[in-house]
Amino acid sequence: MILASIFEGLDTKLLIEQLLRVLACLIIGGAIGYEREIKSKPAGFVTFILVCVGSCIIAILQENLYLDNPEAMDRSRIIAQVVSGIGFLGAGTILYNRGAVKGITTAAMLWLVAALGIMIGSGGIANYIIALVTVVIVLPTVIISRRFGKRITTGRKIYKIRILFEDEAEKELYDFLATTGVTVRKTYFVNKLREGKRELKESYIYLSLPKGMTVNELLEKLSSYHEIYEVSEV
Repeated sequence: MILASIFEGLDTKLLIEQLLRVLACLIIGGAIGYEREIKSKPAGFVTFILVCVGSCIIAILQENLYLDNPEAMDRSRIIAQVVSGIGFLGAGTILYNRGAVKGITTAAMLWLVAALGIMIGSGGIANYIIALVTVVIVLPTVIISRRFGKRITTGRKIYKIRILFEDEAEKELYDFLATTGVTVRKTYFVNKLREGKRELKESYIYLSLPKGMTVNELLEKLSSYHEIYEVSEV
């Protein structure tokens, strides 16, 4: 009797359809999140599922509230908060390190899955189709650009150099690279050494050169600094 009273007046067809929306978001969020997970990004499989499903649930909540009281509800008010709120989550994935910004793609994809969650959660065959086509286009594009993007996006070769320098001169080193037009892509710390009273730092730097500069010219300029002990292309 209790169960009967609970389900009395419930639109079972709508409930099943809304549950299917959540399931669709679970699959889509997981698919995109898996690609980020295998790349060891700050936001991975679980995060993308939660964002996509959470956005979907909010869209469903908005729909149900509107159905209960259509005259008193603004259909876009709650959903609008998702769009603004996802920015804070995305900002947490962006890191700035030695002239290189990382995490922008992950932040953008979080924003995308939130939008997909809202679209699917809002219901409608057209929304399902648009969301599916978006995933089919975007996901392979991200995977392909991960392999070939360095050349596609910059048109310049990425060089890897090994450099041993005084720890205290690190800021000056990256400032110098910036003034010469060198773009630092990634920096990996390798080891710290001590030579007398000086503390040395060994790092690998991935960088691209400005037009007209060769890697040998850059290495020659770096070698002229007293604070740099060793520098070579790897």
